[in-house]
Formats: sequence, structure tokens, C-alpha cells
Amino acid sequence: MNAPPGFSLDDINAFLAVAAAGSFVGASRQAGTPVSTLSRRVAALERQLGVQLLKRSTRALVLSDDGRAFAERCGAAMAEINATVCAVRDRATQLRGPFRVTAPQYACNDEFGRLLIGFAARHRDLEVDIRLTNGTPDLIEENIDLAFLLTPLPESSHIARRLWPVPYLLCASPEFLARDRHQPTNPRELASLPCVVTPPIEQWTFEHPTHGELVVTPRSLGGRVDDLRLGLSAVLAGLGVGYLPRGLVAPHLGAGLAAVSLGGWQAKARNLYALYPPSRQLSPKVRALIDFALEARAAHP
Repeated sequence: MNAPPGFSLDDINAFLAVAAAGSFVGASRQAGTPVSTLSRRVAALERQLGVQLLKRSTRALVLSDDGRAFAERCGAAMAEINATVCAVRDRATQLRGPFRVTAPQYACNDEFGRLLIGFAARHRDLEVDIRLTNGTPDLIEENIDLAFLLTPLPESSHIARRLWPVPYLLCASPEFLARDRHQPTNPRELASLPCVVTPPIEQWTFEHPTHGELVVTPRSLGGRVDDLRLGLSAVLAGLGVGYLPRGLVAPHLGAGLAAVSLGGWQAKARNLYALYPPSRQLSPKVRALIDFALEARAAHP
């Protein structure tokens, strides 16, 4: 809310504090503002209005007729504003209204889906709109309140909060590994082997206890699919080596799928982040869902 041109809400609030306390000293104690500041603000307001609001003497301070009328009107207006602010805050803490959330398809379906539904069930006044996407949503254009994304994150001014790592695994079918002795021993060899690439992950990151980190660009002749489940199917069919979430491939290990050993190199986990626009950082909805997710993860790691 803006004051009329030439007027300051701080000056008006200073006057109302003095009028309510009956003195500059009393208002100073209650507001924690120096007497000199209050006096300066009230004087500035009187100059802007062109009237005397307070009658000062060495013994007392009383409101002028104009001051009394001004205090009554402005006091009522400020009380209404404060009541409105409190009402909005109360509604916000009750978590009601639309709440748009995006998540990666695999992360939502297998790791996150029940969590999001559980959050919606706990807050039934929320209109939770869950959108699954393998791409990177435009949070502003699509009016997204909160996006769950795996690294690498897009460059933006949005606020990102790290949640937890999602382990990945390099894998292939035994038939593929046996065919023409396709058994890589170093991540760099992936540039010459058929691989199943799942955009937007165009590069695969590995880490070694002594050699550090290595990023490679895999050969994509095995196939390119932007869905992790379909990518898994392609790997199971022997089209190439895959770089997939451990939770997705774990049920198939030893039964159609084998982990690929690279001489101590391991696929690096991708971190799951909560991403939201700066304008949403104080939203109780955003805070509540992030806290809910972390609590659920702690209970079921």
C-alpha cells in the first residue's frame, strides 16, 4: 500500500503511535523508536498536511481538533489493513487454494508420487496440480509454485534447495556385454560403444576414489529416448549401455540386467532439488511441501 503522493506511511504510523500513547516518550518505549525520530516524523506530517496535529507544552501533549479527526480516520484505516493482513496470513497457513507442482516422471511415479498424494490428502483444502515432465518447466510462464528437478539445474534466478541424492547405475544386458566382448573398463570407452541416452542427460558423470570426477559424452547409436522407463526397456533389449536411476533398475539386476564395472569408476548420483521462484520463498505451501518431503525421506530413506 502506498501513501498519497508526498506522504509517508512511516510518518502517519509515528503520529498514530504518539496519539495512542499520549506522549513521545511513551510511544518511543512501545515502538522502540527514538523520541527524536518520532518528533521529526510527526513534524514532517504536519508540514505536509498544513495543519497542527498535536498541541505541545512543557506539561502535556494533546491532539488538536484536526489531529483527533486525522487519528480517528487513519487509525480505523490502519486497523482494517492489519485485520486484512492477519486474515490473509490465516488463510495461507491453512494451505488452501491452487498449488502447482512439477516433478520428473520417474521420480514422481516411483519415488515421489505417493509422497505428493499423501501431502494432498493431509491438506484437503489445497487444489494440488501435479504435472509430470522430463523437460525443464518455465516456472514463471507456467505459473509453477514448486518444481522438483534433478541436476544439472538450469541457470536461473530461482531459489534451489538440495533435498537428497538419487543414485545412478551404469548397466547393460548380459547379451549386450557378451556380444563382440562389449565390456568397457573405463568411462572414456563409452564414447565408442552403443549407449542408450535419456535426454536431458546428455553427459554421464562418474567418480573414482582416487582419480576424482570424469564427465563423458556417450555414443548414442544404441538409442535416444526421453523417458527413463522406455530407456530401461531399450537397455534390457540389448540396444546399448544405460545410465539410469538405481531404484529403477534394481528389480532387474541379475534377471536381464547387469551392473557394468569400470575399474573403480562409479556413476555419480544426481541430486534432487526443490526449485521455486523468489516470489514464492515465503509461501507456506512451498515450505510445507518441502518439509513434508524431507520428513518422509528421513522416515523411509
